[in-house]
Amino acid sequence: MSPEIEQFLSGMKKTIEEVVMPNLTDRFAQEQAGIVAATLGFLGTIQDKVFHYELFENQEYKRILQDVLTILDADAANAEAGTNETLGVVVEKVNKHFQHDNPADQTAFRPYLFIRGSNENMKEFLCEFIQLQPEMPVQVRQDFEALLKPFFKSIEIRERSWVKGLGFDPAAEQQADIADLLYENEYLRVANINN
Repeated sequence: MSPEIEQFLSGMKKTIEEVVMPNLTDRFAQEQAGIVAATLGFLGTIQDKVFHYELFENQEYKRILQDVLTILDADAANAEAGTNETLGVVVEKVNKHFQHDNPADQTAFRPYLFIRGSNENMKEFLCEFIQLQPEMPVQVRQDFEALLKPFFKSIEIRERSWVKGLGFDPAAEQQADIADLLYENEYLRVANINN
């Protein structure tokens, strides 16, 4: 049986705390070793959730981008001139991306690096839509903003919970554990985005 990653990280942390730090005489070196030990402890608590965090985010980005496309499609159907040309370019990028990472696909069977890369691309597309807000018709812009507020609030809560163990957030104790946000009834909270 091979040792778990958490055991490796815990062993490294213990070595730094019990062997390296007591033998350091320089105060700055002790401080840095303490930061490394704390980081190893943090990595030990989150390492088994990294894949699911990215998978959860993948589903969230797919959902919001699909919602944005729906808003823009409805606007194009109602407008004589159709969708703004610049917005159309970003819509085309999203549609092309969805050919590669289709929302209906079994993303959980993809490698971690694929999912991570897909998430980065989808974040960029959402940022492009945000930059193009001034070009959106008033109602589309309002609908778009209504999608963004809960989406970014959810990200903020997840990210603060993710780094809770580092101790930098003064309100860390009020944050949910990341496992409580990612899992429900011992299963990943993956939304059905095909509704």
